[in-house]
Amino acid sequence: MPLEGFGDKFAEAADRCDIDWRLLPAIAVRESSGGKQACGNNPFGWASCRADFESVEKAIEIVGANLCGFNPRTEAYYKNKTTYERLRSYNGLVNQNYPDEVLGIMDQL
Repeated sequence: MPLEGFGDKFAEAADRCDIDWRLLPAIAVRESSGGKQACGNNPFGWASCRADFESVEKAIEIVGANLCGFNPRTEAYYKNKTTYERLRSYNGLVNQNYPDEVLGIMDQL
């Protein structure tokens, strides 16, 4: 997968707020086949792929910060939430199976 080698960056983003280290990689697998279909260095499909990032590292940092609740504009959706609740906010309102799909990917990592 194109995201091979970014493990330290994923772990660093997760450690910032003690989220499951598998969350960001699993979202990337679900959204872009692990970066194979990433749009604008955005393997997470963040902002419906309307957000381009200067690098994959920056995407991991920014999306991770949002999932941690560090962005005042998105904190109500992610801060102090369970992984399932974060996934429901991420895309579960559009696709009600989304949280379970990503959790299933996480179980494989």
